[in-house]
Amino acid sequence: MKKINLLTSNHIEFLRFLKTQFPLFHKSNIFFRDLQYGVMEYFEKEKKSKVKYKEAEEIARVYVEFMEKKDIFKKIDHQSWVLNYPDFTQKAS
Repeated sequence: MKKINLLTSNHIEFLRFLKTQFPLFHKSNIFFRDLQYGVMEYFEKEKKSKVKYKEAEEIARVYVEFMEKKDIFKKIDHQSWVLNYPDFTQKAS
């Protein structure tokens, strides 16, 4: 429960971390397995704490529900969402 609270209270920090791991832009698709592996990497690299596969799955599910309520994730189906976060708009070069 503590890890879930840590992730939801730092939801933007986690999004920024995910952006360093995966191509993540405003209006891009996000997939559940990417989030799950992102949770594992985030806790290992940023928080120096191991999270097992099953625990990461549970944390990712709670995080997704949280982000849907904040209207940052728009559900496509049970395993994918569209990111609604204009701060991640890709700049034209």
